Amino acid sequence: MASLSSFWLAVAMAALLVVGSCATEVTFKVGEGSSGKSLELVTNVAISEVEIKEKGGKDWVALKESSTNTWSLKSEAALKGPFSVRFLVKNGGYRVVDDVIPESFTAGSEYKSVVMDRMEAKPALRGAKLSFISYEVTFKVGEASSGKSLELVTNVAISKVEIKEKGSKDWVALKESSTNTWTIKSEAPLKGPFSIRFLVKNGGYRVVDDVIPESFTAGSEYKSGINI
Repeated sequence: MASLSSFWLAVAMAALLVVGSCATEVTFKVGEGSSGKSLELVTNVAISEVEIKEKGGKDWVALKESSTNTWSLKSEAALKGPFSVRFLVKNGGYRVVDDVIPESFTAGSEYKSVVMDRMEAKPALRGAKLSFISYEVTFKVGEASSGKSLELVTNVAISKVEIKEKGSKDWVALKESSTNTWTIKSEAPLKGPFSIRFLVKNGGYRVVDDVIPESFTAGSEYKSGINI
């Protein structure tokens, strides 16, 4: 019995080691096609969508996948760095990396996102099965919310929550007043709809645009469309 238990323990440990090795840090290499009016980024892993935001800009601009893992943008005006990057991991939601590409970038340089791509379970041995439970992140508007305050209750533990009001370019941090409850109080009326940027523990940022409507009501719950 002891030897059988030891065998299954070894199987489980081997499987976990293989799963851990599946996580890869996403990097962006500046391609040779880059210049003052164009930017070419080559990723080391397959992702679904790439957008950049220039210094001082409030809008995200989509890059086109010109070839496998190669994303490009051509502009009529000179591009202004540093550049923030927002990218969509397949089945894993958006990640945001602020000012990851410097203003004085050079072709061939590679920049790290410090964000891991989505981990996939791959059993190490035949017969070893692993299952992972993921939850869609939701935001419930708390009873303390009003025209000048917003309280959000999440259904899962996350590390940081920020909101961006309608027409604004700045993200404003909420404070975790109690477990999974995030609040902000403002001197001026808050203007919805609100976009949310939140940090998943060891998983990078996710962004959900206009997820909380302008006419929100306390007790209402809004889905992010992002599973963690």
